[in-house]
Amino acid sequence: MYRADMFEPELVFYAGSSLLEGPVWDDKNERLYFISISDEIIYQLDVKTTELKTFKTEGPVGAAVIDDEGMLISAEKKGIYRIDPDTGERTFVAHPNEDERLRYNDGKLDPKGRFFVGTMGQNDIIKNAAALYVLENGESEVLLKDLSLSNGLGWSRDGKAFYHIDSTEKTVTKYDYDVEEKRLANGRVLIQLEDSTPDGLCVDKCDDIWIAEYGGGRVCKWDSDTGEKIFEIPMPVTNVTSCCIGGKDNEYLYITTAKDHEDDEDLSGGLFRARIR
Repeated sequence: MYRADMFEPELVFYAGSSLLEGPVWDDKNERLYFISISDEIIYQLDVKTTELKTFKTEGPVGAAVIDDEGMLISAEKKGIYRIDPDTGERTFVAHPNEDERLRYNDGKLDPKGRFFVGTMGQNDIIKNAAALYVLENGESEVLLKDLSLSNGLGWSRDGKAFYHIDSTEKTVTKYDYDVEEKRLANGRVLIQLEDSTPDGLCVDKCDDIWIAEYGGGRVCKWDSDTGEKIFEIPMPVTNVTSCCIGGKDNEYLYITTAKDHEDDEDLSGGLFRARIR
């Protein structure tokens, strides 16, 4: 049964950010985490009380996720850190990227709680210089290399498929994933965009993929088996950066957005949500 207000984006937060990214839902505490990359800030929003808390990072922050112990894992210019969200105490974990031209970008936890994080050029796209890393127990290894802009990533519900965006190529690639050995195989392009750039993604309970389209002014839902578009949610801004499923009953899609140099849209750089169930 569809409600009249379903799929209509509503503004949740606005602070004039130029690049809002990486929403992550904390189901246990009903909180949403998201980041402002250029402002070097991680936001924590309590959706029940609307209380907002911030964490300052060491340089631009590409991703911040919440682990099974309730700790933040933050991918910052100077390395990967573990942050206690209650006290703000920070602990250095690792710094696998040794190329100063690059910074960390999108990151997620795999079904076993390992941290996957990619890289991209700090100021410009650097062809074939980026990589995708996996971190476990303070150790890191490269899973994908020769990338240009490692971006959205996620897993199927059973953990056997992994999805990864290289924004420069405008592709979503699907891999077979061995969750025990953390190995990727059989990569094949599932989705190819033409008129906009795929940015962040998330996977819902139906195993469908939601993709934020930078420059496309929409978030689209795609079939993860066929790569066919199911439907789209038009946004009031052009540059849509990422999305996640959240809410007490997973009833919302939270969506981040960004500005660009030619942007005169009043709400770009805001956080939105759309009811999806």
